[in-house]
Amino acid sequence: MKTPFLSRLQQACDIVGAKVEVIPDADNSGRITLPSGRVRYFHRLHWDLNTMGAAAIALDKDATAHVLKRCGYTVPTGRSFWYVGRLREARDIGGAYAYAQKLGLPVLLKPNDSSSDQHVSVVYTRAQFYAAAREVFAASKKLLVQRIARGSDCSIVVLDDEVLMASEKTRPYVLGDGQSSIRKLIATSRRRSRAAGHPAELRADDVRVGRHLAHSRQTLETVPAVGQRVELLPCGNLGVGGDVRVVTDVLHPKLRALAIRVVGDMGLRLASVDLVLSQPSDALPKRCTVLEVNSAPGLDTHEREPGWSRRRVERVCRILLALDRT
Repeated sequence: MKTPFLSRLQQACDIVGAKVEVIPDADNSGRITLPSGRVRYFHRLHWDLNTMGAAAIALDKDATAHVLKRCGYTVPTGRSFWYVGRLREARDIGGAYAYAQKLGLPVLLKPNDSSSDQHVSVVYTRAQFYAAAREVFAASKKLLVQRIARGSDCSIVVLDDEVLMASEKTRPYVLGDGQSSIRKLIATSRRRSRAAGHPAELRADDVRVGRHLAHSRQTLETVPAVGQRVELLPCGNLGVGGDVRVVTDVLHPKLRALAIRVVGDMGLRLASVDLVLSQPSDALPKRCTVLEVNSAPGLDTHEREPGWSRRRVERVCRILLALDRT
């Protein structure tokens, strides 16, 4: 059975005159014979566009920040810490916490080598820091501690010298009805998301939700007033329940140019650039921080405007044409 990704890839290949061969039981992998006769491979979100060295550096958030800072971009203040082993866990986390104290709590903790928001936490206390750090070290060998960059989250996907798509991400939230607890509102939101075809992974028992609510003196049993907006996490990502607004057509030209420069300076052809802006992306921001660069970006958003399916296929077509230019 074809996945949605493979179905879109097949449609795109039919449009440009390419042939796709899917490798059985290989998790969305295969080879593409392009109109020129060139053969290129794909694996999940990885295409034969980026060089291995540049893609590997982009996977390392700390290394990426170092490169971008040297290139003159504003990046979050932060530092990475290696996990040596269980016998030295307390010392490893202790050193990271000492650095966090210098930055000033709260701080952001995340795995250094993950492109999702899994195990990403904002911590406000020493106990929360140690607990969150252990979660990160259970999934990664390297912990990244950063000062929080505040503003509007924007993600821009670039292919060569053009923007494929851009979107703004909001933090996951619920709206009070004056009767339901936050726990119940989250459950209702999850049911609606599943019914709409894009289930959210955020659960009420996610420890990060409890931490964030506690900072605003709330719990899962708090009953928000009618229309009261309650943020559940301090970061915006659809995988944990945030909303997305597609802004490709209204993206400010200088942000468009900035994203293209960032991808080029990282030595990449296809990548997404995550930014934190001082105001929405259709205006020129006074402040812009480059959070991350992802060398294997997703090409789907949860857009449902007319023509959304066609636009997704068109993006894959543009990638196929780029593959035939190499």
